[in-house]
Amino acid sequence: MDIRSKGGVVPQYFLDHAEPRLRNLNQYLDRLQEVRVVLSEKRGTYTVEVTADEPRHVFRSEKADGDILKAFDDAYEALEKQARRHKRRAHDHANKQSVRQLSPVPEAEVIPNNGDGSAEAEAPKPEIVRVKTHAVKPMAPEEAAMQMEMVGHDFYVFTDARTDAVAVVYRRKSGGYGLIEPSVQ
Repeated sequence: MDIRSKGGVVPQYFLDHAEPRLRNLNQYLDRLQEVRVVLSEKRGTYTVEVTADEPRHVFRSEKADGDILKAFDDAYEALEKQARRHKRRAHDHANKQSVRQLSPVPEAEVIPNNGDGSAEAEAPKPEIVRVKTHAVKPMAPEEAAMQMEMVGHDFYVFTDARTDAVAVVYRRKSGGYGLIEPSVQ
């Protein structure tokens, strides 16, 4: 648990209020790795940012108020709501989703022919050096874009709740987001 302030020292009364609540996140997030709280104050308004990390998920909430404890409580409630929803969805979809493991496909010995009877030298084949599994949960593209921003990636794979098809949301170089909806031809 990491609680810090951008503008100085974290008050003891805040620590006494926040730490017991943050420890309760374990009841919703089974694989909780880290919880971070960042406080800041600007012109009498306190902003509290709470982030909880699991191996494949990041939960984040940021709230502002004139009272630091109220700002924390609002941010914590929003994060707790995300965690409850995550736990409920994980439980509901546990039996519906299956993860397929990649198995190596034997390479066929193919020598390209340039049409004149001579074989060209074989080009180097792309090598997969890492395989990751990612549970794709149903969500709207807008929610997927928010998840992408929370984890800090340039793309996010998800199941589109409208179509039940796998889709990808990505950050465009020119700004904004793009959505890829694969189709089988």
